[in-house]
Amino acid sequence: MIVIIIAYFLILLAIGIYAHRKTKATPEDYFLANRNFDSIILFFTLAATNFSAFTFLGFAGKAYTDGMGQYGIMALGTSFMAIMFYFIGRKIWKAGKEKGYVTPGELIGKEHKSKGLQFLVTAIMSMFTIPYLAIQTIGAGYILQMIFPSLNMEAGAIVVMAIICFYVLLGGMKASGWTDVFQGMIMISAMVMAFAFISHALGGATNATLNTIKVNPALLSRPGPNGYFTIGTWLSFLLLWIFCDPMFPQIFSRFYTAKSDASLKTAMILYPLLISFFFLFPVLIGVWAHGAGIECEADQVLLVMVEKFAPVPISSFIIVGALAALMSTADSQLLALSTMLTCDIFGKKVGYSRVITILLTIFSIAFVIFGYNPKVGIMGTLVKTTFSGLVVLAPSVIATLYWKKATKEGCIASILGGEAIVFSYAFLPLPTFGLLPAIIALLASFILLFVFSMRKSWKMCVMQ
Repeated sequence: MIVIIIAYFLILLAIGIYAHRKTKATPEDYFLANRNFDSIILFFTLAATNFSAFTFLGFAGKAYTDGMGQYGIMALGTSFMAIMFYFIGRKIWKAGKEKGYVTPGELIGKEHKSKGLQFLVTAIMSMFTIPYLAIQTIGAGYILQMIFPSLNMEAGAIVVMAIICFYVLLGGMKASGWTDVFQGMIMISAMVMAFAFISHALGGATNATLNTIKVNPALLSRPGPNGYFTIGTWLSFLLLWIFCDPMFPQIFSRFYTAKSDASLKTAMILYPLLISFFFLFPVLIGVWAHGAGIECEADQVLLVMVEKFAPVPISSFIIVGALAALMSTADSQLLALSTMLTCDIFGKKVGYSRVITILLTIFSIAFVIFGYNPKVGIMGTLVKTTFSGLVVLAPSVIATLYWKKATKEGCIASILGGEAIVFSYAFLPLPTFGLLPAIIALLASFILLFVFSMRKSWKMCVMQ
């Protein structure tokens, strides 16, 4: 197993070194790979960037605690998310191609001729993405701890972040995109193998499911054994994935990298086809753990099942697949954050970006050591922080791209008002009406955007 892990890390570093040799020290090439990703690279980098520690650890963990309802909210919501990817991704790509935009904040700020709005978008994206980046390192720490029992989670996280930081520093977007293709192939193969070997060891999928029903039939129905998957929760997550995921800076920045509109369209068609089967596997494994008599921490259930029911060479490869999922997201987040903070604050200077990349790596490690609560878990941490904070940006982005009457005042009010609601729910026992607090904040953001954007028109009507 150790040999496989080391070989995997060395291949990543080799790709980073090769990308460094092929990357010019220009903002367009370092930050966006010269906007030249074809359909295959774009598809893999979008998929690998979005499939993270959350996919390998959080999905199975949530299914382990709350049942098969997890598949419905993930597969359906993220399949529809591909429509939103194209709906706004095509516009973002076109604006970037025509006007040279590099960051999300630059697009929104310059379209409204507001430097303050540009800084606001960058600040919000950075603030709520750092916890997500740290989650990847936490997942890596858990995985390396399984391989090296004497290594604690924090030490494992530091090792992985150092490797990611190194190849991102070397090759920028090309290193991130090319390693995503390699890691995407590994993680897809690993998840299929995990499902196949665990299913075989449990006597087939039917037998594994029947054993789970004997233990707790509520795991196979909605709302699940703890009543978590209510209609309101399902609707909330469906909306959350559709509107939040394109707001991830690591996803948003990849819309700029498309070689053509056709590349973007092909990637969006392939995306839901992969989702439909790929997300089913970790959910089933998490549910089957009950029938198999497994007792462990929720976020570690997939790794425990693999360790118990797959032969060592296969389990080693699957563990590498889990590492690939989280590292492919972490490198994209690290590059996206450093790109935003550099370009939106200091200008498009590659040298500054490398310094900021190192600082972000240190901040992420600090979050791992001081800010993570294992009782909340990976999914709980992300819903309460990253997803809730970023979904508030969706109304301003959509309005900037599609609504000519949107104003900078409307966008600023929408973002600040939405974030105020997110923070209020974090500290006050406010009613949610059966929805996630993030959806309340999203609806309020849409309303504030409309009201503040239309104020000028209404005043003119009154004056007339």
